[in-house]
Amino acid sequence: MKFLFRIIVLLLLLNTQSSISKEINFDNIKSMVSSSPSRALVEIDLLLESDSNNHNLLFLRAVTLTKLEQKDLAIKTYISLIEKFPKLPEPYNNLAVLYAEQNKLLEAKQILEKALKTNNSYSIAHINLGDVYTRMASDAYRKAFELDESPVANNKLQLINELFSYSPNMQRNDLVDTASKSEIKSKEQKLADLALFVERWKTSWEDKDLETYFSSYSKYFKVKGDINYKDWKRTRTEKIINKKEINIQLTKIKYKFKEGLWFINMSQAYNSGNYSDKENKTLVIINESGDYKIIEENTEN
Repeated sequence: MKFLFRIIVLLLLLNTQSSISKEINFDNIKSMVSSSPSRALVEIDLLLESDSNNHNLLFLRAVTLTKLEQKDLAIKTYISLIEKFPKLPEPYNNLAVLYAEQNKLLEAKQILEKALKTNNSYSIAHINLGDVYTRMASDAYRKAFELDESPVANNKLQLINELFSYSPNMQRNDLVDTASKSEIKSKEQKLADLALFVERWKTSWEDKDLETYFSSYSKYFKVKGDINYKDWKRTRTEKIINKKEINIQLTKIKYKFKEGLWFINMSQAYNSGNYSDKENKTLVIINESGDYKIIEENTEN
């Protein structure tokens, strides 16, 4: 699972007070940072010798160190900059991004919260904080699944994977769509896929196609009563194959998505020659590795 954390790269903090020398040509330095970061670092360090508290130079030094993959030094520079200029939100944001890349999510969260205390309307910090929370949730769901193979945790993890795509690019400061349209199915397409799934489940039941029928169910399917999944499957097999014919009509089908699960409510009319009934049924559907599966089946007469 990856996320796109947004870093401010070549932003000069010109709206704050400092002893900026008029002789410094920041446009040239910014261009040098992009084209020749090693040369830019030498130039910036020379300028800092005579103006060690220049927050613009310190900020550009941290950005340059990041480009040179000297991220530990970049972190130290951002920390020093924050200590000297605690009211500037941008250094907090960039420091948090570096922490997040090292999987220090708690530290990243705390730093972003400090950034927002300096400027609560700082949108990029809000976005990055949301990504941090989401990644923390992802880690928790993954741990839950590793402990007991919880299907709910796995389904929520799949949803997060579907919604986020991370391709680090430390030279961007614009907002980037976290996933392309081709990566995320529209709600209409998901409903169409679910309708096909339900139809396949019903048809396989009618045709007594047991392989397809049971493939519609999750291995974590919640069996009613005291029997296990293996016994339930054997009982269902006997009930299905012993019927001469099976006819099922599904009407009033409604779809609802909640907490990572699809709830499909319907009216089911069942007829097998010498037996018929009508009941309201709810199929609870999860997404297992890209395939819809029934994890729970509830009926109400």
